[in-house]
Amino acid sequence: MDWDKALARAREVAEFCAEAGLERYRVSQEDLEIEVRRSSRRVADDAAAPAAARPASGSGLATSNGSVTHEGPAETLLKAEFVGIVRFTHPVVVEGVHLPEGRELAYVESLGIRNPIRVVAPSRVTAVLVSDGQPVEYAQPLFAVEPTT
Repeated sequence: MDWDKALARAREVAEFCAEAGLERYRVSQEDLEIEVRRSSRRVADDAAAPAAARPASGSGLATSNGSVTHEGPAETLLKAEFVGIVRFTHPVVVEGVHLPEGRELAYVESLGIRNPIRVVAPSRVTAVLVSDGQPVEYAQPLFAVEPTT
């Protein structure tokens, strides 16, 4: 099995699943089987979630795409999709910075693969929840952003 091709295929499947909004997707191909699962959970009720990752109102609900609903401006948590080491891209973003659509804030390096963390719409950074070089876990919040108009 060519591991580079297998990892590339796994990323394609994960991206397809995220773009299509699927909760579960499985691909079997010759000697390779890939299954992707997504879940949603209440951030405010999760004792393991850091306080900084919770919405300011304390009554927010995290959806499967990471957006948080609460009173006030809509805020989105950008989360790690892999276990690895977070690396900031340059120029480094700080709280209050306005970002264009598609801007890469950082990436999670996992097994030598660079997994980018990007904003999907013009946004303003409301919180930086990690530091450069920090080990991160799956679904760990990295940045909080709110859309700008």
